Amino acid sequence: MKFFLACATIAIALIVVSVVRRTATDPWKEYKTKYGKSYTETHDAQRKQLFLATDAFIAKHNSQTKATFLMEHNQFSDMTTAEFQKYLGLVMPDNRTRSLESLITIEVKDQTIPTSLDYRSNDCLPPVKNQGQCGSCWAFGAIAPIEFAQCKKYGSLVVLSEQQLIDCDPYDSGCGGGWYTNAWNYLQNVAGGSAQQSLYPYTGNGDSCKFTSSMIGARISAYGYLETPNAANMQAALQIYGPISVAITVVSSFQNYASGVYTDSACDNMNVNHAVVVVGWGTANGIDYWIVRNSWGTGWGQSGYILMERGVNRCQIESYPAAVIV
Repeated sequence: MKFFLACATIAIALIVVSVVRRTATDPWKEYKTKYGKSYTETHDAQRKQLFLATDAFIAKHNSQTKATFLMEHNQFSDMTTAEFQKYLGLVMPDNRTRSLESLITIEVKDQTIPTSLDYRSNDCLPPVKNQGQCGSCWAFGAIAPIEFAQCKKYGSLVVLSEQQLIDCDPYDSGCGGGWYTNAWNYLQNVAGGSAQQSLYPYTGNGDSCKFTSSMIGARISAYGYLETPNAANMQAALQIYGPISVAITVVSSFQNYASGVYTDSACDNMNVNHAVVVVGWGTANGIDYWIVRNSWGTGWGQSGYILMERGVNRCQIESYPAAVIV
């Protein structure tokens, strides 16, 4: 009797261990736990299929011996295309060359271009922000260069408000999309300045404009597009003005970027759909790259950044660069 009881106990223990082991190694369950996602039974099955498709896509890419970058799962891995589009939001205006905008001329010949530049750890660049499910990348692309320029000029960092642009900018459409130079036009010529984030915090939803002049933390004196496509000009501008705003085209491989130099040509010669900020450059394994600041939080990419191939106009990154002066 004791023998059979011992056998039964062992069998139960093995079953428990087996179940625990399967649960612990279930990628879908691990993913949901990591990102705090919970669904109804029916919805769970639909999400799982999206996740498994992404999982196969990532595995296929990462298995390539000549891949220059790696991909990984993130918050977007079980989203539909329509859901992911909410994390973009760049919309090119009908008239991209407003009369108030002027080309900023950079004399590259007077600039010594170093082999690398990296503003990521600079005290004048605030931590990476997260736009959430609001098509406000254009606002984040507009604000970061102002924050940096303001800090470099006056010696202290003032974190500024993207929400002001979402709620108040008449040239753009809030969470429905916009363009970074339109935002600068509004801040310089309508609002008279950019509000401090502490006085106009981010909600990620469009609302009525609450801006008052007492909120201003920075003012713009000039802004404009750089000569394009001209990587050397962009490098010179980064040295003189600090981080610059750019437009890029995001495709699936960008969505799940993890590390390395992004070289996917699938994004070339397509319409731009996302605003980001270039904060430096370098070279790795013989590939020149830009250091690009995104607005999807620090959990994406390299703590919120991506290295994108430089000098080949990858994803249109060298087509619409613009600089701002405070």
